[in-house]
Amino acid sequence: PASSFTQIYLRGVGTFGANAFAEQGVAFNLDGVYLSRPAAPAGLFYDLERLEVLKGPQGTLYGRNANGGVINFITRAPTDQFEGYVLGSYGNYDESRLQGVVNVPFNDRIRARLVLDRWNREEGFVKNVIPGGQDLDKGTSLSGRLRVSADLTDNLKLDLSASALHSTGPSLYFTLHNKPNATAVAQNPFLQNAIIPLEPWRTSANDPVDSNRNFGSGSATLTWDVGGVTVRSITGYARLADRFLGDDDTFNLSAFPATRNFRSKTWTQEVNVSGDIGPVNLVGGVFYMDDDAYVMQNYDFKLGIFPLPPSSLHFETLSHKTKTLAAFADATWNITDRLRLLGGVRFSKDKQDSTQRNYLQVNIPGVPLPPTFTCPLQTNEVEWSSTTPRIGAQYDLSDNANVYGTVSKGFKVGGFNPYACKNVFEPEKLTAYEIGFKTRLLDRSLTLNASAFYYDYTDLQLNQVVGLAILIKNAPAAEIKGLEVEAAWQPDDHWTFNGNISLLDATYTEFSNVDSLAPQLGLQDVSGNSLNDAPKRSANAGVAYRTDPFSFGSLTARVDLSYRSTFYFREFNNPLDAQEAYTLVNLGLIWDSPDEKYRVRLYGNNITNEAHINRMSSTDQLGARFVNWGAPRQFGVELKANF
Repeated sequence: PASSFTQIYLRGVGTFGANAFAEQGVAFNLDGVYLSRPAAPAGLFYDLERLEVLKGPQGTLYGRNANGGVINFITRAPTDQFEGYVLGSYGNYDESRLQGVVNVPFNDRIRARLVLDRWNREEGFVKNVIPGGQDLDKGTSLSGRLRVSADLTDNLKLDLSASALHSTGPSLYFTLHNKPNATAVAQNPFLQNAIIPLEPWRTSANDPVDSNRNFGSGSATLTWDVGGVTVRSITGYARLADRFLGDDDTFNLSAFPATRNFRSKTWTQEVNVSGDIGPVNLVGGVFYMDDDAYVMQNYDFKLGIFPLPPSSLHFETLSHKTKTLAAFADATWNITDRLRLLGGVRFSKDKQDSTQRNYLQVNIPGVPLPPTFTCPLQTNEVEWSSTTPRIGAQYDLSDNANVYGTVSKGFKVGGFNPYACKNVFEPEKLTAYEIGFKTRLLDRSLTLNASAFYYDYTDLQLNQVVGLAILIKNAPAAEIKGLEVEAAWQPDDHWTFNGNISLLDATYTEFSNVDSLAPQLGLQDVSGNSLNDAPKRSANAGVAYRTDPFSFGSLTARVDLSYRSTFYFREFNNPLDAQEAYTLVNLGLIWDSPDEKYRVRLYGNNITNEAHINRMSSTDQLGARFVNWGAPRQFGVELKANF
């Protein structure tokens, strides 16, 4: 859904989800513009030309640095042909989509491409067991993007882009994963009357759940080619406004309904220069970001909660400013026709100023009481600097095969926790070692790539709910070892095969923590436990068959499978912290008309209706875990007409 949050992990490195100000472990770029909050424009990731996934520390080539990797969304640029399409789909859960694209060349130098999209799901994936209760995980969104390209001169090009999205609906939710423990029931007797369904995709929420998201962005990219050198300026601006109502206790009692507001505005500016000096290919540039955000979260404890009487707890960060300045350079030295040396470095400086206040308001009827400030109004400041190099070599064994090795460092900035007073968490640091090979075989019909890597990972950022506060701390050290193999094979015009497998050993090597769900165990040494969201084995496989053209068109059938072994959402690796191994199966059948102007696609996603958890949190107030479920079985039909 367009109002959900995005959490991506690559090779066990990602972003914890509790802090609105956390930097991304895996950076997102949309047409070269860094997205400081990638969930915001999630409803705009369509009409794509390609999707690039770069694994490992990044930062010597462009944009914002990231210690886990980068995902580049490249949308379709305007072309010099009048063209477009209309796409409509309908599926179960009363889910529909209507999308349209029109590409208009105004003259030889100016072109434009407009995309509009409306998505709606009337029936929620998560059914309410309370008669008349609100179902969850549904909503609606309306979005669009306009791109304009202009050739100002023969060697000077301007690309403009503007995007907007509006979405509503109860798309953000959690459900309880286990019953409250005996301690929580003894401290909060109202829990004895709670109806708590533990089956997947079920809730008993009684308080309103809703979201309202408005996102807008614009960018301008100026590209100047002169004398074998390319100079590029990329200016971006994004504005986000989120409002959420949440039934955060998730059951049929108004224990602690929540209200959340979030606003941000972000400016980014990058200037880079690329070109060749003899046998050396060079890229260098500077990057600047100015981000200002506001967050408010309020819990209303209408029934009281141990040890408090009926009250409300208010967290507010009036302004959280982040200013980033970085310079980067990268070089590839072609020593021979087959041997290349790789090198790069990035210098970054990050400064954060955070103005916050948190308070508790006790609500006794007829007795006006002043708020108790758990964090009086204050402004705090912190700065970090980093230097992250990259070195490596690549050797061509033949025209269709090469081997490589790299060593690189990654850095993810720390920050302030808006839900605690003066709670600063430190930056993450990562040193990555990788070797691998890339080949094209069988007359270049088969692509086969493999890599092995080792990550030395320090100061991992983790969150934990303790009492009425969300605390953030750094795990001192971890290591990640892995092997990845990917292949794509098209033996003829009919068959296409693709697949990849990842073997991962990601563990904490130095970390002790207290589990707020089991405080009687005291400080636990979790060294040797698996990292959060890091399955030891994962694999994807797909096969497609396309028929010869018939008089009525052609058919394509496709099967895709995705497998994840058991993994844990919390560092304590308790059985209840785990998502057991699962496999998702998707099916598709496509008809294309003889002139390929029309397409009909029948689809079935997660056809075995495999229940799997996407996210997990916990609270000692209930002695329980909260979870968010992946999508259940979906099926439907999609029609597309090109013009």
